[in-house]
Amino acid sequence: MADPGTPFHDEPFPELCGHVTEVATSADGQWIAASSVLSNLSRVVVYRAADLSCAHLLTVAMESDSMAFHPTLPLLGIGFDNGDEYQREGALTLLEPATGHRVDFADPDRGVELIRWLDDRTLELTFFAEDPDDEYGYERSRATAVREDWLGLTPDVLDLTALDPSPLAPDEPLPFPDTGPALERLQALAGRAGRSYDGRGGVRSVAGLSDGRVLATRNHTTLECWSPAGSLMWSVPAPTAIGGTRIEVAADERTVRVAVPGPDRRTRTDFPLVDASDGTVLDCPSVPFSAGMFARADGVWTVKDTYDRSYGTEDPSPNTRVYAADGAPLGTAHEPDRYELVPVDVRRCPELLFTRRRRRDVFALDPRTAAETPLFATEAPLGVAVYVDDASGPALLHGQEGLLRRRFPTGDVVWHRPLDAVVTALDAHDDVAHALCADSTLVSVDTADGTVLERRTLPPYGLCSLGVAPDGTVLVGTAAGRILRY
Repeated sequence: MADPGTPFHDEPFPELCGHVTEVATSADGQWIAASSVLSNLSRVVVYRAADLSCAHLLTVAMESDSMAFHPTLPLLGIGFDNGDEYQREGALTLLEPATGHRVDFADPDRGVELIRWLDDRTLELTFFAEDPDDEYGYERSRATAVREDWLGLTPDVLDLTALDPSPLAPDEPLPFPDTGPALERLQALAGRAGRSYDGRGGVRSVAGLSDGRVLATRNHTTLECWSPAGSLMWSVPAPTAIGGTRIEVAADERTVRVAVPGPDRRTRTDFPLVDASDGTVLDCPSVPFSAGMFARADGVWTVKDTYDRSYGTEDPSPNTRVYAADGAPLGTAHEPDRYELVPVDVRRCPELLFTRRRRRDVFALDPRTAAETPLFATEAPLGVAVYVDDASGPALLHGQEGLLRRRFPTGDVVWHRPLDAVVTALDAHDDVAHALCADSTLVSVDTADGTVLERRTLPPYGLCSLGVAPDGTVLVGTAAGRILRY
């Protein structure tokens, strides 16, 4: 695999994965701390203010509720809360940006909701805990820790459980610093360093064209096009912040079909056809439900109803619809239990493949008649897949915990390659398959025998999507917004 090329959308703060919740700056202006919190997982990143390079990255399985720099020392305090209403836990982390020294102090019963440095010696902590006497209540309390020197501490010098907190009224406002929206602060800090930052991450789909251009979706954007040199050529705005979620490039590369959730994703999904030369939207069919899009190699594409309705409220209209490459309707299929008919997420395949949730059989769906041609049965879901036709013949490569090669269309297993992590995306080019894995690795294997050719650890930018360009360049879309090239 080639050495990495300059990424597209090369903006600062990629470790925040396109989402920032809080920003703090040191008193001397040398350090920037920013947090990103999603689903009880926090990233706290410390950047050098001069060039916005990453000095430290902390990943903690709790929410980072508050952080503050010491008023005079190179020291950052971070409060954590696990958010569990039944088994509350929290922690205080002290990090010295200049040296990297870090010390953690745990609290097994309370979350640390707010930290403040009252002066050079005094750290104030606000705790949050569930009320044991009230199923829906909570308790807040406040305590201080006083030290002459806060640098170079060891885990045994401070016991959070031994602090004597004072109770607070549940509705008492907390003195959180009024520093303005976090994104705007980051944008201003980037500007001071001579950079720009728009915070629009979420590259959920990426594709390369034969002339070196790269197409991508991202938050707030239906589709964008980058020149081979790395400049943005055109961009099509999206109706919502979600932006496009899937790209299917026509065989002649003149047009691109995109899946885009509407303003109310439950009741509308758009599938605009975009001119690849200038971003003109040529057509924009819609369906009145949340839907996923899948396509076969000749551009025939299908949409599948994915909206999670309550039992007994099923829409009787067809929940699987098939279209020609130009958008002309070809056929429909209706499954009373729409969860039973499951599209196989397979790239470059000459057939529209589906499976059934209960039977695990894979079949090809006729676009016009919805007739099902049985192909083979599996013991487990296929996961992501790509169709290849190499010296060993046509085959499907697919996997979740590892990769398998199956002859197509019989389904006979040729080889099985275990991997160390779940495969989240898969593509292939010139007898090499590239698997994007949940442990932030990119694994390349020989399609003929499954030999691992290369295993590359990727930056911690939140890996979202994968596509291999016609020249073999591997493109990785990230939650941070960067498009990596290998």
